[in-house]
Amino acid sequence: MLELTALGAFIGYIIYLRYYADQRTAAQKEADRLGEGVRLYDGGQTAGALAYFNAALADQPKSSVAYLYRARIYHDLGDPAAALADLELGKRYDDTIADLHLETGQIHYAQGDYDQAFKDFDKAVFYNDTNQPEPYRWRGMAGQKLRRTDLSQSDLERADTLARAATAPGDPQPAPTAFFDRRFMLHIGLVVLTSSVLLLIIKRSNVIHWPYLAAAIVGVLIGFLETRKGWALALEQALLLWLGYTFIAGPAVGGHRQDLENFSLYGAIGLTFIGSLLGSVIKRAQG
Repeated sequence: MLELTALGAFIGYIIYLRYYADQRTAAQKEADRLGEGVRLYDGGQTAGALAYFNAALADQPKSSVAYLYRARIYHDLGDPAAALADLELGKRYDDTIADLHLETGQIHYAQGDYDQAFKDFDKAVFYNDTNQPEPYRWRGMAGQKLRRTDLSQSDLERADTLARAATAPGDPQPAPTAFFDRRFMLHIGLVVLTSSVLLLIIKRSNVIHWPYLAAAIVGVLIGFLETRKGWALALEQALLLWLGYTFIAGPAVGGHRQDLENFSLYGAIGLTFIGSLLGSVIKRAQG
């Protein structure tokens, strides 16, 4: 039975790495899947791109990225009403894609509805997790129309700074954020503490329920604290639990107690990974 538990935990970990450790957002994955249509659109093949995204939406009617690109095509063809309809459908299925709000704002801006355009650009800035300059530039332009001079000037300067950093020849590109930053190092220390507490519960508990409950709670906390790197903290905790149990606390010898501790240990390891995934999902849903 223990071997089956270990095998299940291993298979679960592979699935976990496939769907959780992937750092791309859902929209980025969807854009990669629709790469052929994106290339058609970027290459100016409007008719081919429209046919492609019509077919894609017939097959996947909840694809926000497909709605985004079809809306761009409709806008280019001079049909802003159809473009807005597709953008609203795209936001219904995924409201966190900055370009959906940016495209919506550009249409409202062209129609002279600067107040609504500003609200759209504000959402585009909020969801602009890749620091593109255009959401700031358009919000600044809308702010100027609304005479919000201080904010608009700040936005336009921010857009220029981001554009120069991305395009100026010879300028060093911004350094990527270090994996082991200060925040992550603090969380590593926290996991050392939680692993010690879990190991103590495993050794002291007379039932599996308390170790499982504690591991699930800690796992959710890990995912909540580190939505992108929680898998590394979960792996750290799994290793600490196994090493601590095997070489420091020492397993029980024979009988019911040994079986209980083994089930508690490997179950807690599995629940650490599952809980961290759930914690990450909860945090992203809130953000």
